[in-house]
Parts: sequence; structure tokens; C-alpha cells
Amino acid sequence: MRTLLKRIVAVSGAIMLVWVAPVFADDYLVIKKKSGPTQKVPLNFPPDQIESFHVEAGPKAEAPPAAEDQRTKPRAEPQIRPPEGEQEPRPLETKPGMPPAQRPLYGETPTPQAQRPVPGPIPAEAPGGKGTFTVNVYKLPDNIRALPDYSAFRPKAAIMTDTINLEPARGQNEPAGLPESYDGLGMRCVGIFLVSGEGIFRWRVQSKDGMRLHIDDKTLMENDGIHEPSSKVGFVHLSEGVHTIILDSFNSTGPPVLKVFVQPPVGPEQVFSIGTGLAGWKEPAKPYDVLWGQVYFVPKGDYPEGPDFSKLSPIGRLTASDLNISGGEGFPGLPGRKDMVGIRYQGFFNVKGAGIFAFRLSADNFAKLTIGNHVIAEVNKTNKSDPKGILGWAFLQDGSYPIGLDYFHPGGPPKLELFVTQPVKDEESFSPAKTLAGFASDTGKMNLVPAFVYFIKPGTKKTPNFNKASPAGMFFTRSVDFPINRGSREFPGVPKREDWLGLRFYVKFSLTDQEAGTYKFRVVCQDSARLIIGKKMVINAEGIGKPLDQSGTIDLQAGSHEMFLDYFHTTGPNGIQMFITPPGGQEKIFAFE
Repeated sequence: MRTLLKRIVAVSGAIMLVWVAPVFADDYLVIKKKSGPTQKVPLNFPPDQIESFHVEAGPKAEAPPAAEDQRTKPRAEPQIRPPEGEQEPRPLETKPGMPPAQRPLYGETPTPQAQRPVPGPIPAEAPGGKGTFTVNVYKLPDNIRALPDYSAFRPKAAIMTDTINLEPARGQNEPAGLPESYDGLGMRCVGIFLVSGEGIFRWRVQSKDGMRLHIDDKTLMENDGIHEPSSKVGFVHLSEGVHTIILDSFNSTGPPVLKVFVQPPVGPEQVFSIGTGLAGWKEPAKPYDVLWGQVYFVPKGDYPEGPDFSKLSPIGRLTASDLNISGGEGFPGLPGRKDMVGIRYQGFFNVKGAGIFAFRLSADNFAKLTIGNHVIAEVNKTNKSDPKGILGWAFLQDGSYPIGLDYFHPGGPPKLELFVTQPVKDEESFSPAKTLAGFASDTGKMNLVPAFVYFIKPGTKKTPNFNKASPAGMFFTRSVDFPINRGSREFPGVPKREDWLGLRFYVKFSLTDQEAGTYKFRVVCQDSARLIIGKKMVINAEGIGKPLDQSGTIDLQAGSHEMFLDYFHTTGPNGIQMFITPPGGQEKIFAFE
């Protein structure tokens, strides 16, 4: 398609007429109606020969076939959903007390590995549309004090320009060719411009006396009346394609000031050049590898629990490959706005394997993290001062999960960070493009001891009844061997949680006739532990805040047996070890061999 050299938009009454130049063999008069498809009428002469146009009534005839201008067709919003073939998100609930063989730990179909993340918004290239402003110049009455209806005035001249950058007192004279006297000067600047990519654009108009700016069908800003030079700012989300701009202004007396600036989603503010067009950010090649954020401008007020986003209308959207916003740079993709901003991020991420995942959320004000329908972590007025952020945990299995994060920033340098610690990995920034890894899907088939994990309410005075509690997740271990002096206070597969913790080790085993006999068990722990085999309490060690070492014996016959070892820890040093002495044997750590 050849380069677009000139576009002019003229607005008269309810009809907008657009023509394209200069090679008349492919030129059309484009008529944009109030409703229905756009019509294109072929021209058989060069467009620059048009002096004026009007609508003349004639005999009714059948309308020519409609030809839709594909450039103005709105682009469909990408649907944020799991990739085809992915499993639907699994619920986070687990049933307490179920043995491993009965628990739905793993999905049937493993989830493919996600691609590597893209580093933030990627700017699109400027389209170079070569559009032009048509500036209709009017002589207004001497007593004008507000913007008039320019349809009631006949323009004295029409000027073409690429930019609106008018301040003669400083030698800035665009558009050129205005009358020598600026008193009673009225201007209507009309044009079309191209946008590549998409995003939220910040517009600023500096004017002396009245001005009104329209982008497409939206009145973006108005600063009417007689006043000294001042600026107004407006934000609008623009999609890829063709857009219209209309700027009305008037100058009462003296030298005028009229300037149009724009700041794209990525980059600094600049004088708007209609010929260059605008560049936003490119849509990611893999839309499921980023979080999509709906942006809201929140009315002034105090929102300790966050604003109700359902009662607000988003002004646009942006993307984020991860959430690591801090300092004075503002929000990537939202130029020039830091105060009273709300963002609702949504996306999906994949999990391979299963386990307990710790999420750490840090924010300067209000933020709430959800996975599926469950609130995982929330920053609010009571805990936002914690420099480490707020921790939350989720037991996740093979599959794809929806994630959402609501964030409200009232002012100042914004801060929003989200980190994840996987069962077998150190903490890192959360990115939906990275597949989270838990324990391998065949772990439950190995000779390992499963441990159900319980998060205990702070202040609990005695070992809870785990039969009446819901586990937060589970992990597997080859032996019950976690010495009090082991160094780290974390248990494997329970990231970022050291205090107010409960563990239930569950073992189902069988003995032959040769293995039957009297067995001795010994438990060494900090706080309290109980060992139950069958229906017998073998060990009941209760001692909150101190180390314990207790033993017990039991006669075990040949056949199948079920064993529960419950451990309860409050704060401070933690650890639990269980030793076994078989009939006629030596004491050793309890483990599957």
C-alpha cells in the first residue's frame, strides 16, 4: 500500500468528510455517516483542485455499495484465558486427614512449559502517517469571551500545518500564515493521525484564552474563557489505526498561546506532530506471558480497604511481564500520572508438580492478591508499614491458575512488588511466563513419608486436633529427621513459614511374621508431639517452648498398620526427629529404605 501523503478532515453539521491525496487514480471522497458503514466515492481529478463542497438534494436513488474503511475498524481486545489444551484451574481446597492415595494431588495432563518473559512494554514504531492539520481561521467579534459555535462562522482562511506550536512572543509560529492582528482570532484545527500499537496517551494543551480538544468522539479537555497561558491535561487510550483530532480555540486580544503536547505510553512528552503519528506499545507475541492491567483514575478520597473497582470505569490498559514497580519512575505504560491510580491486574500462570508456594506482596498502600477465588495476601492500612511485605501461601497442583491483583496508589512514588518462593527454589519475582515447579508428579509413588502442613493460629496454647483442621498443603520426606540445631528453621516444601506450624506425618506400613514384635519409638522435638499407631497413643510429649525427648513402646503384629506423628510448633527454635528400635535391633532414624 503506497504511502499516505495527505489527509484532510472537514466537519460540517452532522457529516464528516475525509479525502486522501495525491494520485487521483486511487483517490476517494470518504463519507463518514452518523451510523452505518463508511462510503467511498472515487475521484476522477486531483483532490487539491477541490475548492469547496456542499450537499445538494436530488432525486432519490439507490445508495452505492458500502465500502468499510478497515483502518477505522476497532481492534478486538485480546481474551485473557488459558492457552488451548491447558487444564482448567483447580480448586485450592484440600480435605483434611486423607491418606496420599485418596488425595487428588496431581493433574492427569502435565502443563507445557511457558515461554520466557518479555521485558516490560515494548514500544511500537512511529507509523509516519504524513497526516496534516487543516486550520480554519475565523475573525470573531470584539466582545468574544467564550468559545463560539464555529459552524455559525465562515472561515477567513484555511492553513495547513504539521504541529500546533503557537507562541509568537517566543518565535514559535505554527501554524504559519495567520493574520497580522491576533485580536479576535478563532481557530478550528482538524486532522487525522495514525497510531501504531496501543496504549494510554497523555495530552497537554497550553492556551491563552479558550480551547477545547476532541479525540475521536471524546471531549478530552476544555479550558474556556479569558485567561492567562495555562495548561490542561487529559488521558485517553488509543488503539492501533486511524484517529481524529479537533482543537477549537480563540484569542481575545494580544499575542496568542496555543500548543499541543503528547506523551506516549513509553517515552517523554513531545510536541504533537500529526504527520509523524503516535506509537504506543506492541501487543505481546504471547499474550498469556504477561499480566494485563486495567487502569482506573480514582476520585479523591480515603480508601483504606481499596476502591470498589466495579463502580469505576477503566480509562485504558497496560501490560506487565512482572510486578516490580518501585521508586519515582511511575507506572510503566501510564505516562505522567502517579496520584489516585488504581490498577486491576489479571492473568494466568502454570504449575508443574505440586506443593506449597509462598507469595510475598509488598505495596505502599492497598493491594490484594487472589489466585482463583482465594485471597492469598492483602496489604492494608494495618500492615502496609511492614518493610518485608505480606506473606501468603497456596497449595497448587499441575495445571493453569487465574491470578488477580488489585492495587491502589493515592500519591507519591509508587511501590508494588510480587515475589514467589517455590517448594524447591529460592524466592524470585513472580512472572506469569515462568512455570512454577513443585514436587514431581510421581513423588507420591515413591517410598517417602508424606507430611501434611497446618498453619496454626498465633496464641494457640496446646496441640490442635488436626482431624478437625484443614491442611494448607503437604510435602514429602524420606525420613523424620529435622534436628533442632539444623541451622535453617524452614521445613522442606514449606517456604517462608517457620512459626505457628503444625505437621502430620502419615505412614501406612505392613509387617511380616518375622518382623512382628515389640518396637520402641523415641521422639526429640521442640514444643510438642504425639505418636499414634493404630488406636494407641505411643508418645504424648507436651512442653511448649522447650526441647523434649520421650520414648514409648508398642507390640506390633504381622499385617497392616497406620501411624500418625503430629508435631506442633509455636515460635523460636523448631525441629522434630523420630527414632525407631526394631525387635533385637539398634536404634536408628525412622525412614523408608
